[in-house]
Amino acid sequence: MGLGDKMFKGMAWSAVERLSVQAMQFIIGIVLARILSPEEYGIIGILIVFIAISQVFIDSGFTKALIQKQNRTEDDISTVFLFNIAIGSLCYVLLWLAAPFIADFYEIEKLSILLRVLALSLIINALFTVPVTLYTIDLDFKVLTKVNFSAVIISGAAAIYMAFSGYGVWALVAQTLIKAVVVALFMWLGLKWKPNWVFSKTSLRGLFRYGSNLLASSLLNVAVNKSYELVIAKISSAQDLGYYTRGTQFSDYVYGIMSAVLERVLLPGLSGLQDQIDILVKHTRSIIRATALLVVPVFFFLSVIAEPLIRFLLTEKWMAAVPIMQLFCIARAITIISGINVNLLYVIGRTDLALKQQYAKLSIRVVLLIIALKHGIVYIAMAELASTAIHFFINTHYPGKIMKYGAFQQIKDMIPIIISGILMVVAVYFVNRQIDNDVLKLCIAPLVAIPVYFLFIHLFKVKELKIILEKTRGLFKK
Repeated sequence: MGLGDKMFKGMAWSAVERLSVQAMQFIIGIVLARILSPEEYGIIGILIVFIAISQVFIDSGFTKALIQKQNRTEDDISTVFLFNIAIGSLCYVLLWLAAPFIADFYEIEKLSILLRVLALSLIINALFTVPVTLYTIDLDFKVLTKVNFSAVIISGAAAIYMAFSGYGVWALVAQTLIKAVVVALFMWLGLKWKPNWVFSKTSLRGLFRYGSNLLASSLLNVAVNKSYELVIAKISSAQDLGYYTRGTQFSDYVYGIMSAVLERVLLPGLSGLQDQIDILVKHTRSIIRATALLVVPVFFFLSVIAEPLIRFLLTEKWMAAVPIMQLFCIARAITIISGINVNLLYVIGRTDLALKQQYAKLSIRVVLLIIALKHGIVYIAMAELASTAIHFFINTHYPGKIMKYGAFQQIKDMIPIIISGILMVVAVYFVNRQIDNDVLKLCIAPLVAIPVYFLFIHLFKVKELKIILEKTRGLFKK
């Protein structure tokens, strides 16, 4: 099987896993949002910030280092496994000690016990990080699909039961913990690999040379990303944070699917071409156009139907999330394309350049955040969109310099797709203006969007559509 076919097969299975998991999470999230209040979602949003930052330390870039390394050994894998467990335990102790101070800072007493319980997920997550990495290296996502889908259903059912029973925010805490436990158990049941319990300082140093830049980059990125939420909760209210996180979650469900599919496949799939720049650029060009072909219509469509979608699914109490969702849909579309360029630097082993870019990007985000803070959550979302657009040009700087495939070449390749997406949005917007019923809007919108979009894609002769259809048919035949 050629590299292109193998990567496409990996993308297809990864897409099945992400689609099934995210679709089920979406349904569960809708049910929980109709039961729970924006304030309760705001409280869990505060807690997730500290969990997300801690999770960066647990990985420390070592999993990507394992994927990128072509001559990895058993000692390498075992060392990362033991390191993850040690760091996960350390992070839990630190959060356990910090919990009362965090609760006092936000003047929400129950934050302390909630964080101490939720932080247990860090230790559990550390147990299955390496198994997930090993399946990813093989581009084998069948097991991941089964495990993650099962975990979402079991944890979601438990959360819904607890929410209906009046447990409030504890339902969301239980959902996270139960999901982690189920994934850990199921992952190890089907795994042939077993750790040899060797902790090699040599392996650690070798992997850290690659992973340390990823650690710094991820840590800075998560810290700035989540600082938005911490500041909103402190300056405004937990309720506003609930609106903000719910508005981002709609776009992030789709973003999670698409970005996970790409990130899982790009690094292991393209690492073998790290010394063949011309071939690497050729594959990258096809990947960017094919990705845009899928990303643009999905996110543009979500932005134009945001109002009827939120009112129908979440009820009027969540309408303040509408502009947040619209702005983040556009931002996430840019982020996915931009992220392909970051992965290119990972492929050729230049995590140092990715880190340099990260410093510049985070400086811009911090400045825009400070400017937007006093104006409220909509302006914060606008700042996120503006910084994301600027980040695209930063992320494409080194690929343009090293591979001669930079921002303007990439935009030129995507112009027909972007124009098709904009024309689709215009058509849906004017049709929906003639309709008063939200359900009718949601039913008619795709009937307008799909033919309009693909009509213009056909007129602009975007060849990647034919390639995707042919590979999809071939996959089903096999």
